[in-house]
Amino acid sequence: MEILNLIKERFSPYEFTDKELTQEQIELLFEAAGKAASAFNEQPWRFVYALRQDQEEFKNIYDCLVEGNKGWTAKAAALVITVVRKNFTKNENENRVAKHDLGLAVGNLSVQASSMGIHLHQMAGIIPQNAIDKLNIPKGYEPVTAIAIGYYEGKTGIKERKPVNEIAFKGKM
Repeated sequence: MEILNLIKERFSPYEFTDKELTQEQIELLFEAAGKAASAFNEQPWRFVYALRQDQEEFKNIYDCLVEGNKGWTAKAAALVITVVRKNFTKNENENRVAKHDLGLAVGNLSVQASSMGIHLHQMAGIIPQNAIDKLNIPKGYEPVTAIAIGYYEGKTGIKERKPVNEIAFKGKM
C-alpha cells in the first residue's frame, strides 16, 4: 500500500498564477471542508473568503495579513480567514478541540483542492483584531489562520518530511 498521490504531492506554494477561481469551485472546496469530523458534530469552523475578482472583499481579507504574507498572496485566486466558535452551541462550555476540528476541515479542503489542481498555503500570520473588525466576526468566535488559494505552475516545492519514527510513538514517547 502507498500514500495517496494527492497527499504525497501536496505542498504550499509562495506564488500563484493569475488564473481565477469560480464561485462554484470555492463552494466545492468548502463543501469538502464541511464533511470533516468534529466533536459532537459541532462543526465549529467558519471560513470568511473573497475571490480576487471581488476586489473590495479581497482587500479586506488581505488587510488582515501580517506584512510578511502580503507580497506573495496578492496574486492568490482567493484569500480565506479561518474562524472557530469557541464554545459548544449545546451548552456554551468551552470547545477545547475547536481548532483541532478546524484542522480536520482544512485537511479535507486541502485534499479536495489537490484533486482539482488547486493549491493552498496556510498562514498563521494574521492580525486577529483586523479580522474581527473588517470581517464582522462576532463575539464568541476567534480568527485562527489565513489560507491563500490558487493555481501554481512552477516547480513542485515538496519539502522533505520527518520520518514516521520521529512523529509516531508506540505506547509512550
